[in-house]
Amino acid sequence: MMKKYYQPKLINTKILIICSRGLLLILLSAAFCGCQKTKTTGLWHEKYDFIYDIQPIIFHYDHGILAGSYPQNRETTEVKFDDVCNYLGHVCLCGAGGYKISEIAINSLTIPTETLEKGDFILISSRDHTVSDVISFVLGCNRRNAPEKNQYFIDSEIEAPKREYHYFIGYPPQEKAVHIIYRKHLLIGNELMDRLWKVELAYEENAASVNQADLELYQNTMFNMVKDVLLDKKNGLFEVELIDYDEFQSFLKR
Repeated sequence: MMKKYYQPKLINTKILIICSRGLLLILLSAAFCGCQKTKTTGLWHEKYDFIYDIQPIIFHYDHGILAGSYPQNRETTEVKFDDVCNYLGHVCLCGAGGYKISEIAINSLTIPTETLEKGDFILISSRDHTVSDVISFVLGCNRRNAPEKNQYFIDSEIEAPKREYHYFIGYPPQEKAVHIIYRKHLLIGNELMDRLWKVELAYEENAASVNQADLELYQNTMFNMVKDVLLDKKNGLFEVELIDYDEFQSFLKR
């Protein structure tokens, strides 16, 4: 009688163990396949996987609340470096520089316990180039013909050495502003940058005209520069100074 009483329980336990192990294997297989799928279908080359570890920039954004596009009780939006890459269509130095400058500006202008409002910034750049466009994209600075509505200005009167760029970023709600200098030439020097620029121009005109050695030089150097900028690996690359808001407005009037 004792055998008959315990036998069914023993069988059930074995079945349960077998089923549990089977389920675990299925879950592990699904997780593995999911990881493999993410790896093989990623938009960017796998060597750039480090960009997904770059912290996003967080903004408060009234328009998201107004439009009713946010879930209940959510009032913020974020911009990731991956968003910048999607905006440009590739991972590059201009994207890295623009994202880093935006991040520096936010960190300089934010006060504790406050999240700044996306779209409330004003940008003045010493150059009309892609870095400025990326800053404008991240901060939400619109370019308008009407001066009173424009938030993105180019001031070509700002004098600077070769590949040294100046950005004045203001935040009118708090009447705060920051001046950021980007000494891009410190990454690899002007001579090598000039060479890479020639490779880029030649490739755009006729891709077949660029030899394999120059192509590899361009790609490897680009990868290293993007990493150096995003991970703060070059001392002196950026100089940051909070400036008086009246001084910032004087640039706007000009």
